[in-house]
Amino acid sequence: MIRYVNLEQGTSKTVPVEPAIQQEYLGGLGLGVRLLADLDDPSLPPLHPRLPVIIAVGSLTATGFPGANRVAVTGVSPLTGLTSTSWMGGDFGYALAGSGTLALVLQGRAPEPSIVLVREEGVEVIPRPDLWGLTVSATREALLKLYPDMGILTIGPAGERLVPMAAVRGNESHAAARCGPGAMLGSKNIKAVLAGGRARPPVVDREGLRTVGREALEAIRKDPFLTQVQGPIGTPNLVEPVNTFHAFPTGNFRQRHFETAHRIYGDRIAKDYVCSRTTCPGCPVRCRLHVRIGEEEMEAAEYESLWAFGGDNCIDDYPLIVRAVTLCNELGLDTISAGNTIAFYREYTGTLHDPSGVLELVRSLAYREGVGDILARGTRSAAEHFGVDYAMHVKGLEIAAYDPRRLTGMAISYSTTNRGGCHSRAWTVGDELTGKDFSGAELAELVFKYHNEGCIRDSLIMCTFLTGPTRPFYPQALTCVLGRNITEADIARTGERIFTLERLLNIRRGVDASQDTLPRRLLEGLVAPEKYREGMRVYYQLRDWDERGRPSAGKCRELGLEFKWLQPLLA
Repeated sequence: MIRYVNLEQGTSKTVPVEPAIQQEYLGGLGLGVRLLADLDDPSLPPLHPRLPVIIAVGSLTATGFPGANRVAVTGVSPLTGLTSTSWMGGDFGYALAGSGTLALVLQGRAPEPSIVLVREEGVEVIPRPDLWGLTVSATREALLKLYPDMGILTIGPAGERLVPMAAVRGNESHAAARCGPGAMLGSKNIKAVLAGGRARPPVVDREGLRTVGREALEAIRKDPFLTQVQGPIGTPNLVEPVNTFHAFPTGNFRQRHFETAHRIYGDRIAKDYVCSRTTCPGCPVRCRLHVRIGEEEMEAAEYESLWAFGGDNCIDDYPLIVRAVTLCNELGLDTISAGNTIAFYREYTGTLHDPSGVLELVRSLAYREGVGDILARGTRSAAEHFGVDYAMHVKGLEIAAYDPRRLTGMAISYSTTNRGGCHSRAWTVGDELTGKDFSGAELAELVFKYHNEGCIRDSLIMCTFLTGPTRPFYPQALTCVLGRNITEADIARTGERIFTLERLLNIRRGVDASQDTLPRRLLEGLVAPEKYREGMRVYYQLRDWDERGRPSAGKCRELGLEFKWLQPLLA
């Protein structure tokens, strides 16, 4: 079911999902952008009340298929001005599916700070101005006293203040953070969304899905990387190989190698700090690490966050990094954009050698106080304000923790990914760390494939880390759920359809080929510039984009993309 909520009036309506829409877009990211294709008005700026915020799970969520526990938040980003989707793990995906909801569409703006309750029997919008101003953990604590059996998605003070890089937080350190979904909810006067119930997602062949699910679970348990590395060490296992490969951006991307990174290598963190491990629903890996810092137990920093406040800020003090990340989580900030922006400002002020002011910069950014109000708008805006050109972003989204100068595949991906400087949609890092000398064309083909595959993963919506062992089971699982024979060709076509629709929505909002590029500092430092240029040229060919970066009308017809606004867009 799709639930449309009129926040201004406090009313809702429930609409069945059209089978063709579910088959062609799956849920999560795909369903979010498909709904946005009908609801977006490109004449409206980000955070306008008439623009929706769409919270969606996928066709496999809570069906028993292992790793299908995530939830996606789609809207128009206040940071980039483009269509964006962010996703997170944890328990909220299961909770929303348990309410009988595939997608929740929030429209309008509540008259006062409120929460949204989603149950099987309907949706309530309840005024809760008393929660406004609370941190994430304080909000969760207050709500769990009244609703102990519901999943909770909430924003912090940064979202209330419409900080463009504000995050949405779930349980533990799970967050849908990139592109400012916290500000999207804050602009609608929504402090939290709660969901729960005992509804079972519709599955045509439940027994068949149980069999497929057992086989996928066994594949996860037999995967040596998941059991021996990802579980006990978590994502910080990446610091050492990426830094050794000279692809660990350091000091606002001034360098590619962090001399003292060994102090924050994953195995050292696991040995000296990790005190417990937890997991998401339906997952045996248990890669959610908790660490002890002094007398406090905290959630460990994931690789991207560890880099953002570590290497990018020239900090090798692990306790300080964890405290900065924890503060971001409490105040509701995207750690990647916040750390990146603070590194930018510390380069500008010449203080990269002195980390003593980092925590205060996090606070000022979240509360938009003093210089924090400038930094809160992101590096693109801050660089314009200060008159410098070393903001490390693509299309307004701060670049993540893999240096594109050394990793040419990531350079192609950052340049062309729909939401900007995003690392997760196409991750060529594992391929490139092998040292194989890929041609530009080969890397373009990898990025094309991974972009499409990422759209499938984030629409189903699956855990990124379980993709390897579970990916072969997608066609069987979807066949059991939807009751129609789903082939590998169908899945490939669906991924390309979703990616192309995202691109078209962003073209409506001003994207063209001139923005498919990298910051000057990175372009001038490319290890293999010819390979990058070849890769970009081949990628455009694979996508059937013209010189302006627009998909051809033929490609749109081939993918079944037919909208009234499409023909004049491509004319």
